[in-house]
Parts: sequence; C-alpha cells; structure tokens
Amino acid sequence: MLIIAVIMSGIISVGTIGGRVDLPQSALREFTYNLFSGAGVDIDRLISVFDNSSVENRHISVPLEWLKHDHTFTERNQIFLSEALLIGKKAIEECFKRTGASYNDIDNIFFVTSTGLSTPTLDALLVNELKLNRHIRRTPIWGLGCAGGAAALGKAWEYTTAFPEKNALVLAIELCSLTFQKDDLSKSNVVAAALFSDGAGAVLIAGNKSKFFKDSRVEIIDSMSTIYYESLDVMGWEIVDSGFKVIFSRDIPSIVEKEVHPNILELLEKNKIDLKEIRYFIAHPGGVKVINAYEKSLNLDPGTLKYSRSVLRKHGNMSSPSVLFVLDEFLTANQHKANEYGLLSSLGPGFSSELVLFRTL
Repeated sequence: MLIIAVIMSGIISVGTIGGRVDLPQSALREFTYNLFSGAGVDIDRLISVFDNSSVENRHISVPLEWLKHDHTFTERNQIFLSEALLIGKKAIEECFKRTGASYNDIDNIFFVTSTGLSTPTLDALLVNELKLNRHIRRTPIWGLGCAGGAAALGKAWEYTTAFPEKNALVLAIELCSLTFQKDDLSKSNVVAAALFSDGAGAVLIAGNKSKFFKDSRVEIIDSMSTIYYESLDVMGWEIVDSGFKVIFSRDIPSIVEKEVHPNILELLEKNKIDLKEIRYFIAHPGGVKVINAYEKSLNLDPGTLKYSRSVLRKHGNMSSPSVLFVLDEFLTANQHKANEYGLLSSLGPGFSSELVLFRTL
C-alpha cells in the first residue's frame, strides 16, 4: 500500500447522545398506524415501511402524545432551542471525557443543523453555557440535512490544515421529531415517521501541530463535496406555516447506486488510492435501502457496513449526526488496524454528497 505524504488533521474524540425520549420502533409503528387510520391514506399498506426499516429503537425529544396535536412553527422552534441546547451540551461533555483537552482549547466550532432556527445561533448559546473561549471562531452551517455532519468534518479539516496549531469542534444536532406533520398524508411523511429521530454528535479535531494531535484516533487526509445537477427535488424541506414538511424521493436508493461509485473514485484517484485499499466505510445510515445501495454500488463484502446498520437499528436516521454516531461506533469497537484507509460518506439535499478520506492510527 502506498502511503502518501499529505497535510492532515487528527480526530481526537467523538461524543454522541440521543433525544431524551427512548422508544422502541413498535411503539412508533402503533402510534403512526392509529394516527393515520381512517385519515384517507392506505395505512395498512404503508405501515409495512416500519416492518422493513431495520430500525428497532429510536430517541425523540417530545412525548408521543405531543405529536398528535397541532403546533405552530414558533412552538416547535422554542422546543428545538431548549432540547438542542441540552443534548448539544451532553454530546460535547461526552466528547471531552475522552480527551485531555479542555473547552478553552477549541479555536473554532462548526455547528450544524437543519431542524431549527435561531439568531444568535445555538453555538453562541453554548459558548455562554459552557464558557468557551470568548474569542472562539464560530462557523454555523444550516440546511445540509443528512450530509451536514460529514460536510462539517471536511470544513474542520480545511481549517486545521490551514492553521495546523489549532483545534476545531464539530457539533451536529437534529431534532427531526419536531418536524413531524400529523396532517401530511403523503407517503414521504410515513417513511420519515418510520426512520427519523433525534440526536447530537460532537467531534474534536486537531491540526498536526496541535499538542493534541498525538492523541489522534484517525487522520483525515482529504475531503470532497459534490452536488448532482437536476436533483433539487430529491430531498429537503418545504417550509409551511406549521414548520418543516419533508421532501423525500423514492429515487434516493437508485441515485446512490448510480452515483456513489464514480464519486468516490474521483476522490481516490486524486489521492492515488485504489478502491480496494479502502478497508473501512463509515456511511450515513439513511435507511436500509440506502445502505443496500451503497453495498451494491461499491460491491462491498457482507458486514462492511456493520456500524452503519448498527446505528440504524439502535437509533434510526438522525440526519446530520448519524454519520458521527457511526464514526463513534467504529472507534469504540477499536477493531481496526493501523495505517489502513477508510472513507466517511453522507448524502443530503441538493442532491449532494460529502466524502471524508481518512487513515487509521
């Protein structure tokens, strides 16, 4: 295997936390079935998406009873601010438990979300709550959906390679449960109800001249962002009076199967790495069909995406933090060998792809 000399940054630690309401998939299935029965949708046919989802458990931020009632966007957003602040703090605390760094060592915070709004942004609230360095740089990122966690890792890599003595914190928080629309009778809404959940993920990244670089678990080598033309309607939100209404195309798995392989080859060819050298795939668990499409497109051996399947099973799809949960499982398992290549991948609205190339330590 060819080891190339590149400027890189290190992932020091990861912390993750789900929403405060822990529910089995069976409870969410029953809730959705009862809510939509008699509402003018063929729920007896659509409910099978729960049975075929490979999801066993999820975490949300409100009681199920709350989802039965009408809510204004203002009410949803107020809950977002309080609940996101709570789990964001917990994810950061969990991240820093695993390192010798302190909050004051963070030079830039890359905050990602697509499920709530505030000005000042939530990262400013966290600076006050946790008493982070008052000179910290803030990079709030909104609207990248499921691709946001991987995109923020790429941006943090760019920052810490430009300023190699610096450290960056990536924080992705999504409360997808707050976007549920009880009067939306579309298939997309039922699919979203079967998959989406709430969570937060935090990642500490150090430049190669930082005093914490020696504690790196993996090294980020490169990243790539891609937007696929003429695919704006594949995924996203429609902004309505009551909040965010999901846009979710049935074509997503087929697009993944068609586009992922050549997209990944672009990044690998740039770095003179063969696809066969990629031993570890940290893929966003967008759904079982998406994971299957990844495996088919890349001709992966069974079990290669076991961490993605594990996160989908235990947490569902949390949008941007999900891939950070997969990264956490990969690092926690500690079953990797040193000096092997891996690839972290997410897809999101646009329709877009975010790739992060790394090497294990």
